[in-house]
Amino acid sequence: MLKRNETLLLIASVLILLLTVRLVFFFASKSEFEVGDRVEIEHTFLKLPYKNFFQQYFYVENVLVSLPLYPEYGYGDKLRLKGTVETVTSSNENGLTKRLVIRNPEVKIVESGGLAVVKFIRQKVLLAYESALPPREAGLMAGIVLGAQDGINPEFKENLKRTGMLHVVVASGSNVVLVAGIIFGLINGVVKKKYAIIFTVIGIFFYALLTGFDPPIVRASIMATFAFVAMLFGRQRTALMSLFFSGWLMLLVAPNLISDIGFQLSFSATLGIILFQKVVSVVFKIIPNLVKEDFATTFSAQIGALPFLLIAFGQVNLLSIFINVLLLWTVPIIMILGLISGVLSLVAPILSLPLLLLAYPFLLIFSKVVELTSIFYVPLSLTSFTLPIVILYYLVIVYFLLRKRSKT
Repeated sequence: MLKRNETLLLIASVLILLLTVRLVFFFASKSEFEVGDRVEIEHTFLKLPYKNFFQQYFYVENVLVSLPLYPEYGYGDKLRLKGTVETVTSSNENGLTKRLVIRNPEVKIVESGGLAVVKFIRQKVLLAYESALPPREAGLMAGIVLGAQDGINPEFKENLKRTGMLHVVVASGSNVVLVAGIIFGLINGVVKKKYAIIFTVIGIFFYALLTGFDPPIVRASIMATFAFVAMLFGRQRTALMSLFFSGWLMLLVAPNLISDIGFQLSFSATLGIILFQKVVSVVFKIIPNLVKEDFATTFSAQIGALPFLLIAFGQVNLLSIFINVLLLWTVPIIMILGLISGVLSLVAPILSLPLLLLAYPFLLIFSKVVELTSIFYVPLSLTSFTLPIVILYYLVIVYFLLRKRSKT
């Protein structure tokens, strides 16, 4: 009879084999877009298109689709697009890069506002924020709670990027944890525990729908669902097993995520937190307890995600860890007040006003600190961060930190 560890190893081997077969068949049969191809594609907006002064645009796999500013397309709109794939050259910190683009394709609206109820809820919540708060703080609140970045002006967004705080206005896994905690905390005790868990799971996926099913949200939603279902059946599951199984399930359903930088960053950062948070807390004993947890979380996430951050952005701000420590304590407060006020705004906007006014000082602190610290920029750049270097980096980090953990 197989022992428990042997059984787990056998299950893991079977899952990895299944995923490998899925990836091989997916990429073998995948038709890549090429320059000059005349294509017809369908796209449903689960997140609003990006906008600048000249266009609205979004991505379909690795192809940028560019549309005129008007008519505006919104959440839930389903389009059928016909156009020709071209190539465009752009410049960034790493030099010149080429990307595939479809400019001004023929557009046919297949379904308008297919997610009309969700779209209505988002708009009503965002309107409550905009009515009660100054523009900068309203945009920050919308970004933290819903991952909506339309209301954030370009200058402030650039400051968020320079300080390493852009991740807080992108719907992330921490949002899901807070949402689940708020829902479960409010209804547990009012109803039986099993019903509280069921309502919490429903709330998690409704929140994922509101935020547009970004990879970090989906991954965190799956993980949170596993955790709450485990509570329902009275079983304990480790965070590491949940992370790997959720990653496995996402890749099985959508193999193209393996090359998605958002998926890579969220997975590697979460893995870093799981493996190294306790070790970092022990190593940095000198840090006051008030900020030690935020520092340990941020630092361990940076350890896990650093190679992918360098690959994605070419450089990172070495001071971002300390700026995160200064500000991360405000995020749960803003998130909780923003979420509850958003729910109240659906009943009557006036009910949300007291909580939004209560959140304003924290939003102001956040925005002012970002503005002041954005002038301190100490970039770490690496122009050629190849796969062998990535592997070597992780091997060295794992060796030293796990060695430290074994001593403690």
